[in-house]
Amino acid sequence: MDTVEQPPLTDSGHPAGSTHQPALDLEHLLAKITPLVQSGRLDNLVDILSLVSDVVDLLDPAMVEKLALLFEQLTSVSWSLGNAVRMASAQTAADSQAPTFRQLLSLLRHEDTRRGCAVALRTLNVIGRQL
Repeated sequence: MDTVEQPPLTDSGHPAGSTHQPALDLEHLLAKITPLVQSGRLDNLVDILSLVSDVVDLLDPAMVEKLALLFEQLTSVSWSLGNAVRMASAQTAADSQAPTFRQLLSLLRHEDTRRGCAVALRTLNVIGRQL
């Protein structure tokens, strides 16, 4: 088996004869970071890293499951509301004239309208209780 000979290393761990100068790399890095430190943007990066670290610490399997369920419920509600608004908008657009006040009141005779009003009023009731 052939072995590849590696050049001897200097005290700094770099191959002998290389032009790598760690002091220049550090100075270059400091020159790049200095504007970030002076403008406070480096503080923002540290804050973001801290926030990400905190979120990772909080995310256990139970929390992920709760967040997934919440996302599913929000998606379901937005889908239902979107469909209801599209259907109502299409029905309203199909009418050539705006409904009269009497026609609007006659909508209260429909069982579905009363159910919708009950949901809206109960929702307002719960929100009022929480305030």
